[in-house]
Amino acid sequence: MIIDESIKISSIRAICIQILCFLIMAGCSLQENKSEALFSLEIDPAQQIQNFGPEAGYKSLTVIANCDVETVSNQEWCTPVMIPDYATDNLRITVTKNNSTETRTATITVSSKDTKQTIGVTVHQEGIVPTILVNRNGVALRNGTLDFTLDVTANIPVAFDKPAWISEKAGNTWVSGAKTYAFTATPLPADISSREGSIVVRPAGSFDGEPRVSVLVLQHTGPQIIAHRGYWNKEGAAQNSLASLQNAIELGAYGSELDVWITADNVIVLNHDATYGGVNIENALYSAIEPLRLSNGEPLPTLQQCIDIAKQQTQPNKTRLIIEIKTHSNNTNNKRCVDAVVKAVNDAQAADLVDYIAFSSYVCEELIKSSPQHRVAYLNGNLTPATLKSAGYWGLDYTMSVLKNNTTWISLAKEAGLTTNVWTVNTAADMQYFISMGVDFITTDEPQVLKNLLAD
Repeated sequence: MIIDESIKISSIRAICIQILCFLIMAGCSLQENKSEALFSLEIDPAQQIQNFGPEAGYKSLTVIANCDVETVSNQEWCTPVMIPDYATDNLRITVTKNNSTETRTATITVSSKDTKQTIGVTVHQEGIVPTILVNRNGVALRNGTLDFTLDVTANIPVAFDKPAWISEKAGNTWVSGAKTYAFTATPLPADISSREGSIVVRPAGSFDGEPRVSVLVLQHTGPQIIAHRGYWNKEGAAQNSLASLQNAIELGAYGSELDVWITADNVIVLNHDATYGGVNIENALYSAIEPLRLSNGEPLPTLQQCIDIAKQQTQPNKTRLIIEIKTHSNNTNNKRCVDAVVKAVNDAQAADLVDYIAFSSYVCEELIKSSPQHRVAYLNGNLTPATLKSAGYWGLDYTMSVLKNNTTWISLAKEAGLTTNVWTVNTAADMQYFISMGVDFITTDEPQVLKNLLAD
């Protein structure tokens, strides 16, 4: 009997131990399942791609987790930091400035320290858009002046392509933003009175859509000659004729001025007045103008014919087309003419052979707006050099009386980096006066007289 009771107690004890083990194991399993059920890791907003512009900056996201998390970036320029005291916006992603033009990508991994659960965040940062701005698009060096400067604003390293007679001065190392760069020219050789070349400001490296700014540099011993309406005061020529343009080229003039209008069907023709032969040019079809003849028997030339002649030149210092866009009866026609002229010049790749002038400030502003690098001079005489400079003009082109009544404007224009032209100067006495005043250009109906005077 005693033995049976002992056996029963042992059996009960074994069963209890088994039950206890089962409960412990079940409890552990439940605890493990409970732990897994409680664990969570989320990021708000849920979009796991973050886009940045090229500048340095940061964005904040909210990490929601019931455990400690850690963050890792695979790129040094992108830094993720958890801010433990913040309930929201507790993940700050900071990027440095992207100085390249390429978009760059980083991957941020957010994970629990105790589990293998992770969330990835992709960071895209745009590259910079290369920008180069220069404070002037023309430099005139006269009467022994050799040194000059350009103010360049650029967000990429720049280099300067230039003629052999121009060199950079010490200290031209690039810095981001605005900087003044210094240059010097060699003296003019004794056997020439003028020369010209261009400094091209370009990226030091290779970039898509590579921006390039060209600055014309004129070096001369005296004013440059512009033949008014071409060199027409010669047998066989007429004002605004192809013959007068060819004469100016043969003379070696800096430029041949010409006046243009646009017809109702968008043909650009040369003439000084709004009408010719009783035909109003801007309101007429080209077919009504085509039969008309100049005094030398030529038809009224088109701008395209002049561009073709200018491009055929082979001499080093090519004569430029000084295109005066006439003031039409309304700004709709002014705009049509500006757009058509610029398109014709650009399509012919002749921008380096053209300067623009106009009496209309609207026309000039449209030219500057279409390309800040256009060489645009104002004719009307009512704006100060400071006003012209702030509006983006290349130069002033004023009549003799305006410059004689405002004797400081020539020096003020030069200080502002503007070119100076005076019109229409036809006597030797007036030519000598403006030579002594230091103007850069003289527009004249007597280009041969001015050339002889400059040669003395």
